[in-house]
Amino acid sequence: MDGIVDRRFGLKVLAGIVLGCAVGAMLLIASPVGLQPGDRVELTTTSGATHTVSLEATPTDPRVAKLVAEPPIRGLPEKMATLGLPADQFRREIAQATGTPIETARVVSRGDVTLRPWTVELLHVAGQLFMRLLRMLVVPLLLVTVLVGIASVGSIGRLGRLGLQASIWMVGTMFVAVAIGLTAVNILRPGAALRGQWVAEEADAAVSQSVSELILRIVPTNPVKAIAELDVVGILFFVILLAVALLKVGPKRAAPVLGFFESLNAVVAVMVGWVMLLAPYGIFALVAHTIATQETSFLGPLLKSLGLFAVTVAVGLALHFAFQLAILAAVARVNPRRFLQDMGPALATAFGTNSSSATLPVTLRCAEEMGVPKRIYGFVLPVGATLNMDGTALFEAVAAMFFAQAFGFEFGLGTQILLALTSVLAAMGAAGIPSAGLVTMVLVLSAVGLPTSKLPLLWAIDRPLDMMRTVVNVSGDALTCCILQRLNPDPADSNDHEPAA
Repeated sequence: MDGIVDRRFGLKVLAGIVLGCAVGAMLLIASPVGLQPGDRVELTTTSGATHTVSLEATPTDPRVAKLVAEPPIRGLPEKMATLGLPADQFRREIAQATGTPIETARVVSRGDVTLRPWTVELLHVAGQLFMRLLRMLVVPLLLVTVLVGIASVGSIGRLGRLGLQASIWMVGTMFVAVAIGLTAVNILRPGAALRGQWVAEEADAAVSQSVSELILRIVPTNPVKAIAELDVVGILFFVILLAVALLKVGPKRAAPVLGFFESLNAVVAVMVGWVMLLAPYGIFALVAHTIATQETSFLGPLLKSLGLFAVTVAVGLALHFAFQLAILAAVARVNPRRFLQDMGPALATAFGTNSSSATLPVTLRCAEEMGVPKRIYGFVLPVGATLNMDGTALFEAVAAMFFAQAFGFEFGLGTQILLALTSVLAAMGAAGIPSAGLVTMVLVLSAVGLPTSKLPLLWAIDRPLDMMRTVVNVSGDALTCCILQRLNPDPADSNDHEPAA
């Protein structure tokens, strides 16, 4: 993993984003993609009347569209070879066919882009290959990371009081983070400016679910089917149950199974490392393709929405960090200023590396110097670096709501509860590496019936947000150490001067 968390990786990713933006903008001007199946075009006549024409694909010819106008346009043909044409040429052909003088034509909503110039098609293939690699590793990463993280406790006995308290605090603070994020995104609504411009054709209808449906969804009837269908809630229930069962049977009998999953964890980590080495190039292709396939009229609202999304995430993370410091003072009785001074090196490392795992050695040393006993930090920090992801959970919930708002879905309380649960569980399955939250975002979006086609947009602005959420992740681990030290005093701790691992 070391090779993917150095500074050169961050610079390469940044270079890929900048170059992708530049190439995408050039292609948008030089070879626009033209009208697509599912587009809705607003036509304005010289008299000021407006008509919205929907372009529906026909099975006989990929360039021929079925035209449906609202309100109807006299003389409008039922079908025309208009797909792939620029909007202005479409305006001229409609005016000629109907005899109606039309002044402007503007695309007001767009579905999937399927007709592309060859240059944009190359970017599409390269970007989708990278996304397929990410999706290929999502379930293995989720399975082995969560299972090994829980099983690393060693025994049900060790999982007892200390493990129970750690689990309650970690999961509890992640749910608080998600609640803060959902509150912020429901108030600021960063995706609202894009509503009506994206058509979620490949998404399932996202509907509110009752409490009983949410509870029943937790337990899968078939774990293999849950894995095949990316049912994240069912997958994680089965994995957690399996991990606890391994602890129950004891280390001797569980050793072959646990050894297999530990080896698989190491193998998956290597595979993730390889894929992430391709990230600068994949991100370049994804960003360039996304920009190149936009309508110029969409760019203003898109930039506005992405900027407001970044502000929403940043505000949520800042509020949750303040909440962590308040809990630190109220429950752990630790001065927040002293905490920031002692944990400063770890928080700075987290900000620079974007990786909880890479920061772990520094976090261990800082916890020891802060006076946390090894019996606590030696257990909490390694597990927390894998499973305790406050910032990631907040980010994934906000991102899912951003896409829901952009695609025009209204999530009720039941769906938002499911989203909160899925965000927490998916964050627990995210590896402690740069931008791991975007890998498990596929699971979160799938769980609530949202499409993943626009997910690459977040890569363009993820770097600074990932730096901030990694700081919140690491501070959450340190907070848990301080809480457990307060709840489990031991006179022997004053004599514990063993160096951090």
